[in-house]
Amino acid sequence: MSLTRLAIKSLLLRPARTLLTIVSVAASVAVLFSLLSFNSGYQEGLQKQMQQMGVHLMVVPIGCPYEAASLVLEGGEIENYLNESVAEEIAGMEGVAIAAPSLMHAIVRPEDGRTDIYLGVDEKHLELKNWWRLNDGEKPGPGLLSEDDAVLLGWDAALIEKREAIGERIWVPEIESEFSVTGILEPTGTQDDGFFYVPLRTAQEQFGLEGKITAVQVRLTDPSMAAEVADALDARFAGVEIIRMEELLGSMTALMDSARALIFAIVAVVIAISGVGVLNTMLMSVFERTREIGVLRATGAGRLHIFSLVWTETLALTVIGGVTGLGLAAVAARGVEAVIKRFVPMAPQEAMTRFDPHAALICVLAILGVGLVAGIYPSLRAAQIRTIEALRSE
Repeated sequence: MSLTRLAIKSLLLRPARTLLTIVSVAASVAVLFSLLSFNSGYQEGLQKQMQQMGVHLMVVPIGCPYEAASLVLEGGEIENYLNESVAEEIAGMEGVAIAAPSLMHAIVRPEDGRTDIYLGVDEKHLELKNWWRLNDGEKPGPGLLSEDDAVLLGWDAALIEKREAIGERIWVPEIESEFSVTGILEPTGTQDDGFFYVPLRTAQEQFGLEGKITAVQVRLTDPSMAAEVADALDARFAGVEIIRMEELLGSMTALMDSARALIFAIVAVVIAISGVGVLNTMLMSVFERTREIGVLRATGAGRLHIFSLVWTETLALTVIGGVTGLGLAAVAARGVEAVIKRFVPMAPQEAMTRFDPHAALICVLAILGVGLVAGIYPSLRAAQIRTIEALRSE
């Protein structure tokens, strides 16, 4: 009988303890793999979302700039506002291709368990979002928002409102107004899908914010001019914050790195605890099998054979637990991702947890390291048992 088969047979003699140890190892590997693969997907998804926006600069009210930018992108209400004239002045500056003003306002509906985000925009916003397509495949035109009661629905907003056809009416009791659906956007995989787009003038009137906007999104004629134009905007306007999107991406990445470091520290503790669990399991196994080990020694097994047997059992435990953990991560990936998204900034809506061979390799190496280290002491302890004392034990 090979050493591996003998080791597995020994583990099966104590199924409850073996199963509990495998579960603890599997849980650690599943969490580690999910975090590694999520981090990779998060970075790619965030960069893709920033590129899709087609925005090089964002002008927001003075305060915490990155918080304001996050609210604008995610769909949150900003306490401070800009004068609409700021957008007009920015549009006339050198190097600016598009300066799209917007006014964001949230309508909370606790009875339905939801918050509707209304975004007042004009034709410049539609020009800025030149990759948008309607659900009929056509590109949105400025005529979509030419009427005061027009509303362009993001894909998710249309699903929430259960609207599928042009011309359907939406009654908003909070502002006692009715809107007519002029278009439904194809899914974009970003926060754009959840917004209700209405004419800027309508939003200003309905929410009592005439002449006010929450942000100006700027596309430049040349992206390499971002620093130069940002400096010009900062010198020209008081009471505003200028955000370069690559700086925002860097800040969000730094926040994610900090959160990831904390989470990985927790995972390291969990893996260490799993290693201690494996160590304890094998020590108990050696203690209970003292007489068995004595019989093996008496029938010709050397110290190296006993050491190898116990160490193989330890590695078998960790390898089985590791493979189980990778399978568990694949099955529960979406659930883990949903939990993690609550704690990271600006998480893209699209799925980010995917099978990453590099992450799988790291997990395998990590758990093998745990098995190798955890198996040393029990194996040495078993190998040092004296034959006569082992045969005398009960």
